[in-house]
Amino acid sequence: MRRFSALPAAVLLASAALSGCAYVGDPKPPTLDIPGRISDLRAAQYGGKILVEFTVPPLTTEGLGLTSLQATQLHASAAGSSAKDYEVPAGGPGAVRYDFPSQDWAGKQVTLTVRATGPKGKASEPSNAFQLPVGPPLPPPADIRAVTVPEAVRLTWSNAAPHFWIFRAVSDAPMAMVAESEKAEYIDTSVEYGTSYKYFIQAIETPLRQSELSVAVNITPRDTFPPAAPNGLAGVPGINSIELVWERSEESDFLGYHVYRSTDGGVFERVADSIPAPTYSDRAVEIGKKYSYSVTAIDITGNESARSIVVEITAQ
Repeated sequence: MRRFSALPAAVLLASAALSGCAYVGDPKPPTLDIPGRISDLRAAQYGGKILVEFTVPPLTTEGLGLTSLQATQLHASAAGSSAKDYEVPAGGPGAVRYDFPSQDWAGKQVTLTVRATGPKGKASEPSNAFQLPVGPPLPPPADIRAVTVPEAVRLTWSNAAPHFWIFRAVSDAPMAMVAESEKAEYIDTSVEYGTSYKYFIQAIETPLRQSELSVAVNITPRDTFPPAAPNGLAGVPGINSIELVWERSEESDFLGYHVYRSTDGGVFERVADSIPAPTYSDRAVEIGKKYSYSVTAIDITGNESARSIVVEITAQ
């Protein structure tokens, strides 16, 4: 009697599958991979260019992820002009920024639309239409000057635009918009002495018509501004001394006071350095001599104020 060895279960299952016993379902039709419609197209005139921005949706019209694009095409048209298409570099979904010369559309209202073509050559529906009036290029601000003023940087420039945007970069960081101005001047009070700043100015006629950014102006503000002279200096003779008092300095960077003295009309000499309190007791006096005093304030960078009023006191 012949014996047969048992086959493993895995082999039996594979055999059943090959014989057509397993059901795998009907084949699915191929996807079309048509990009979703772009709905946020916007544009502005930027100097001698038209700048457009939009977002390619991440999903196809079938709700699947969009992985790549064959092309993205911007269509421009205006009354009395031939329409023109621009190929926009965009390899996949996400934010897109593109610019092209405005000279072909100067003096006209251009209508813009954009559509994306998927990896299988199927194009999306046209985007929202954006209409942009195009004029001569708005010149950027010129003659920009930056000077240090007490605790601030003052910017001035020449340009007749009705509005300006001010951009600033701190050291090597990217620039950011810091202010708007209705006149050709701006005072930046959010600076620190010893830090490097780079400023750009942009002229704005309307939100849809802007100049290019100006050339950069660089400045590292330094504190060269002395404190105010102390007020209210007064003195009285004491026992073997002369006692002085004055009003306290309110300077934010105050460090101390210097006291100057003249004896019997002689040259003023410094008799006290960087004292913190607004009082001074001069014990190096001789009875019967006339002493004149003046006080200055100094800040943390060593700037010294003008001298206060002079008081004259005779030691007793």
